Amino acid sequence: MITVTEKSQPQADRSDPARLEKEIESGRSSRPPSLHHISDASSPPDGTQYTTSDGRIFLSEELALDRARQYPDENESIYLVYSAHDKDNPRNWPRWKKWYITCFVSMLNILTNPIYVISWLLLVIFQIPLALAPNIVTVIVCRLLQGFFGSAPLTNTGGTISDMWARNESGPAMAIYGLSSTFGPPLALVISGWIALDMGWRWLFWIYMAILGGVWILLVLTVPETRHSIILERKTKRLRKLLQSEGLAAASHIHDAHADEKRGLVSLFAITLTRPFKFLFTEPITMAAAVYNGFIYGIVYLFNEAFPLLFGPGGHNFNIGQWGAAFSGLCIGSIVAAFLHPVQERYYLRQVSKNDGKGVPEARMHLARFGTFLLPISLFWFAWTSFSTVHWIVPIIASAFFGAGIYIIILAVLNYVVDSYQTYAASALAGVILVRNLVGAGFPLFGTQMYERLGMEWAGSLLAFLSLPMCVIPFIFFYKGEYLRRRSPWAREHFAQDEDKPH
Repeated sequence: MITVTEKSQPQADRSDPARLEKEIESGRSSRPPSLHHISDASSPPDGTQYTTSDGRIFLSEELALDRARQYPDENESIYLVYSAHDKDNPRNWPRWKKWYITCFVSMLNILTNPIYVISWLLLVIFQIPLALAPNIVTVIVCRLLQGFFGSAPLTNTGGTISDMWARNESGPAMAIYGLSSTFGPPLALVISGWIALDMGWRWLFWIYMAILGGVWILLVLTVPETRHSIILERKTKRLRKLLQSEGLAAASHIHDAHADEKRGLVSLFAITLTRPFKFLFTEPITMAAAVYNGFIYGIVYLFNEAFPLLFGPGGHNFNIGQWGAAFSGLCIGSIVAAFLHPVQERYYLRQVSKNDGKGVPEARMHLARFGTFLLPISLFWFAWTSFSTVHWIVPIIASAFFGAGIYIIILAVLNYVVDSYQTYAASALAGVILVRNLVGAGFPLFGTQMYERLGMEWAGSLLAFLSLPMCVIPFIFFYKGEYLRRRSPWAREHFAQDEDKPH
């Protein structure tokens, strides 16, 4: 037997809200030690076996089955974990499979949990009343419901990527995910403009329904579950059924490693609904990330209002298809920035190597220190080339630089938040995305009025001036991020950056 001792833990600080909340939720004395507190000195190649200091036994599926058959009358509780090369572990899946799922969920921002499958199906179904809508009230109500059903998956794609890719391998996958937020929306406008021009606006929703419905079928048939705890739970049930079929007493004593960490529905909802707000209003890292991310998305949505004014009647007199095509500048900028991501990734991996293989969240902001200045520069450029006497390609080029800037910033902020909070990343990202969605919904309400009253030049300049103070945020994260993480009760728990658990 390989005996693995638990690392010594400092006495909990009762003033630490992160630790205090965890103790209240589950009870410190009743919760089994987490696997990330277990040091495996010599994990065997054919399986995994841990015995913790409190006597709990963690075995891989193969070793648990062997033990049950060897000791058929044993009533010792066994907790199931992955073996070193377990084919059920998403991080051990073939690379082609991981890349397929990465691209799929990045394109859709969804997971394969049944809740998300149902949500996506309802999103598809509500395209029908939109296409048949007799008035604007029907459109607004249906869009509200679509937003409700389609919003749940937005925070989960990063977790899916973390399930499959180790931290030091996740850079390219996160780069693909970043494109879903910066390349996808303007590309949709490029395509939908021509559809609306040639076929009418109702056909937009019929085509959306066909595409989303086809993708939903692919989702159900080809994309497996990636969450580690759910896969382990399924493995445990499978092993339990096998042991029961052989009449072995151990069947009733097999549990998955996360069994004692599961919360009740009420507790789960309480944490899910309150913790994002705790992060948003008490964590400087989350607050700064939310403000910057929200502001960027707000400008992106304001572009939806500015482009028809600049390129439509009264401007360059483009038709609806042509001014939709003007959004291609944002698409091109995002693609170019994505090709620059290897520069960022090489820098990050060098810093990790210098840090004895431990993560360095601040290194995620390397390229963002330069990309942040693309925002005010491109906004001023776009604003003061918005005259009809200036060739239309000039503001489109400006929008390409803006597209590159938002890709670099959004990806850096996302990676920094995830690396800083790790197991709490979902709560932090939920706060960030809440602000993003509120700003994205609010900015277009006054966008047209702002451009009409201030004019394209000064309205754009106002946004550029507002973006200037934001330029300091990447520098704060890069140079003072370690200080902020050390002072955060949530980030401090992962300050050593010596873990790489799925989020």
